[in-house]
Amino acid sequence: MSACDFCDEFRGGFANAFALRYGTEISDRRIFLGETVCVIPSLGQIVEGHVLLAPLVHLTALSDMVSNEIEEIESLCHHARAALRRIYGTCIFFEHGVGRAGTGGCGIEHAHMHAVPVTGNGVLNILMQSFEGHQIRHLADIGRAIPPNSSYLFFENAIGERYVFAAPTMPSQYMRKLTCESIGKPDWDWRQAGREPDLFATIKRLSPAFSAALAIPRE
Repeated sequence: MSACDFCDEFRGGFANAFALRYGTEISDRRIFLGETVCVIPSLGQIVEGHVLLAPLVHLTALSDMVSNEIEEIESLCHHARAALRRIYGTCIFFEHGVGRAGTGGCGIEHAHMHAVPVTGNGVLNILMQSFEGHQIRHLADIGRAIPPNSSYLFFENAIGERYVFAAPTMPSQYMRKLTCESIGKPDWDWRQAGREPDLFATIKRLSPAFSAALAIPRE
């Protein structure tokens, strides 16, 4: 997947957004590296502590993960929620799962879950008014709630309730924009973000939290 920004980054390449912005300062932004999933700070930090949970292999939706991958990302979601709550106070999760190319999203069609330490007030109401959705308990339930090869939005609110919504087409960075609007932040486009002190602060504060919680050293 030479055209995939994350795949290039994860194999140590230089033709990706992170390397192009930060390659002269830091070579690796991973906060935690698991067997099948890694945790990285998002470019375009909505707030400090905004991280992504991404599979190491190329998938376009987390619903395509196999059982051991789902188990690992579920565990990482649990630890991410605990860490973000302890350090920042609260958090939400969201994903735009891409069923097929060209159905919108953030411009990087490599599956990734956002974990953002905000309350997300009003986001769920907008999603429920705009899309057909279902409440679910586990990430594995996404594949049962959404038809195969269909795009979707996943949202977990600040009290841990999970929902999935059918989303055949989607404006670019739709969930980022909704989340930013919920806190009155006008600059939601990650492509426009320059050098971000919050990204370095996120790595510094969350790397020890993940390593301690999971008892696996960061490589």
